[in-house]
Amino acid sequence: LHRLGRIDRVDPQRVLVLRTASNYTMPPKGRSAAWSTTADYPDGGLGALETAQRVGQPVVDAVIENWATYRDELPKVEARIPVVFDTDMAIDDWAALLFLARHPRIDLLAVTVAASGEAHCEPGARNALALLDLVDPHNQVPVSCGDAYPMDGYFVFPVPWQKDMDTLSGVAITPSVREPDSRQGVELLHDIVAAATAPVTILATGPLTNIAQWLERYPKDSSKTDRLVVMGGALDAPGNIIVPGFTDDNPNTQAEWNIYVDALAADEVLRSDLAIELVGLDVTNHVKVTTEFAAQFKQRVDNPAAAFWDAVLDANQWFIDSGEYYFWDVLAALAVIDRERFCQGDMLGLAVTYEETDQPWWATSDKAMPSASSMGTPRRHFAAKSAGVIEERDGPKNTLFCRDTDPEAAFGLFIDTLTSGDTVSD
Repeated sequence: LHRLGRIDRVDPQRVLVLRTASNYTMPPKGRSAAWSTTADYPDGGLGALETAQRVGQPVVDAVIENWATYRDELPKVEARIPVVFDTDMAIDDWAALLFLARHPRIDLLAVTVAASGEAHCEPGARNALALLDLVDPHNQVPVSCGDAYPMDGYFVFPVPWQKDMDTLSGVAITPSVREPDSRQGVELLHDIVAAATAPVTILATGPLTNIAQWLERYPKDSSKTDRLVVMGGALDAPGNIIVPGFTDDNPNTQAEWNIYVDALAADEVLRSDLAIELVGLDVTNHVKVTTEFAAQFKQRVDNPAAAFWDAVLDANQWFIDSGEYYFWDVLAALAVIDRERFCQGDMLGLAVTYEETDQPWWATSDKAMPSASSMGTPRRHFAAKSAGVIEERDGPKNTLFCRDTDPEAAFGLFIDTLTSGDTVSD
């Protein structure tokens, strides 16, 4: 390299060293350690050459493609994003969790289950552990649950949905040998954020019960939080509370389920001083899951995590055919990676409505909830028509409200992350 440098063919101060393979630590049985120093390479060394080419070619291609940048500065490894995933472990949360666990830029610190959402506490936590094991059987990501009820109000997701989420849509999975973390979800969230060496990104894709309680108990933690990415809500888009066959007569035409179930918690979070990105129905309506996408994904399945998700899509073909299935939580996870591409919008000050009523809407209420709210006050009924409706408010504009995204790039990044990138032939 120095000789080439003297004739201006290379710059010896700009050298990138790639490690293409690891040395074996033990010689074959019956051989000494010194044997390998003179032994022939298997297959004439073609395996080592192929490895070097597979590692080196993408680097060379990237340097050439981005030479306008690399001409004046050295390539850098992007810092990993420390993330706590607060999830209610519904169908789209499973895909988001697998995406986060597999993406090289995500440092998944913990999973907290919002048990006030679609999945119940114990099955939700155990399913999260099992999914993490599909990606890495040796992972040590802690998982625990928050409260099983909203902070106030009696609203719940439809019972048939909860049963389907608890059982992973009937798709078989090997249970994890690990147990859920003994800490309550809010306590785990606090401990992780407090111990983090860099500001933490929180991704919340269920009711915001855990997040609101965390802010109430540990207000100083917000200074160690980089951003809160929330899947929930709607502003200009129609709501999704009315679902044929489940909630046909519900009077609410504006709210989204995560915000509707715990409107008080959502209002407290949106009024906080956190830097928030709201990935609501206005933007997720751009990423509908189609039969064509499912077929494309099936052709790329090449690992246990991808095989699980392919089975989930097969089990939910009826959902895809209904035209009502969107990549809600997945898009929020993608925004954690690339906000500029997947969450384009404007800064707003937002609030959530909830009105007390003496005429409960029993169709989406759970009569068995504790009579006391999480604050210790009598639990109230909220008017179904207005609960969870998001409105603009005066004051600080702390929420980036997502309105547009890149659907093609979103589905492409998801597939590339869950698979190796190679098409698998039949």
